[in-house]
Amino acid sequence: MDQIIVDHRRLLEFCKAALMHIGVDEDDAEIVSEALVMANLRGIDSHGVVRLYSYVERILRGLINPRAKPQVVRDLGATCVLDGNNGLGHVAAMHAVRIAVEKARKYGVGVVGVKNANHFGMAAYYGIKIAENKMIGIVLSNAPPAMAPWGGKVARLGTNPICIAFPFEEGFPIVLDMALSVVARGKIRVAALRKERIPEGWALDEEGKPTTDPEAALRGTLLPIGGYKGYGLAVAVDILSGILSGSAYSILVRALDDYSGPSRTGFFIEAINVEHFRSYEEYLEDLRKFVKIIKETPKASGVTEIYLPGEIEANTAKRRLKEGIPLGKETLDLLKKTAIRLGMKLPDFLA
Repeated sequence: MDQIIVDHRRLLEFCKAALMHIGVDEDDAEIVSEALVMANLRGIDSHGVVRLYSYVERILRGLINPRAKPQVVRDLGATCVLDGNNGLGHVAAMHAVRIAVEKARKYGVGVVGVKNANHFGMAAYYGIKIAENKMIGIVLSNAPPAMAPWGGKVARLGTNPICIAFPFEEGFPIVLDMALSVVARGKIRVAALRKERIPEGWALDEEGKPTTDPEAALRGTLLPIGGYKGYGLAVAVDILSGILSGSAYSILVRALDDYSGPSRTGFFIEAINVEHFRSYEEYLEDLRKFVKIIKETPKASGVTEIYLPGEIEANTAKRRLKEGIPLGKETLDLLKKTAIRLGMKLPDFLA
């Protein structure tokens, strides 16, 4: 069977059980599992449960400390630096979110740099958590080399995601979440697993030539969004996430499938308290008017609706919460491989 539909709660249970099986405590396993499943719910399947195997493998190889707790190493007013102590990136990022929100309540803004962490999954997960506190969330992360500097042919920069989340209607923040490559590297990995071609314009091969072969793309480099502008943004994110926090950067950040050492990923997480600028109700009133202007824009030929950033993903999540999450063969194979690797009983949907 190429695809099955699985209830999100069953995926949560499986991911949590797998992580706890290798020493992750229950609260931390809950954070990681929720982040993975939320990605699938929102249709960002490249950052969902398909990543579980990689985290488990890195833990088993001693490259992620499953019991590590983030540690505050510098705390001055509205700013803070956390050392992730080579623990799960999701755990360090959520700790940073809590600190940023607490500081923003006091100071109006809270900014947390995180060093020595690991891949944290979908950036929107953390932006949404900040927005749920009626604050604007800015979440950046550097990543292992996947893009060449503009004009180069060897990867020196990560896809370095940017998320900005704005609180809006109940359960529906406006969420910009994007990698700075034309496409997330995870989508190319999925295409490689499926043995599918990728569209031209996504990547270059090792010689710096355009390619539609996902394997060649993984050996080569991704292309940045907006040409040199995307390259410039990737540089900015690497400086804010890696250099500012004292973490790894550029070629020093290791990929999930690079077993030569810890990833040392860095994050930049900021919460902005709307109430320190104006009343929240005034903010909402103007935001509703702004959204009305955007949504009522005359549509181009063939367009049925104009969507806000994150709206398509929110609609997907609403549908998948009700109908279940579709999992393709490559994801099912990796989940099964995870269970077998850990000696766990296969859940019904993998049997």
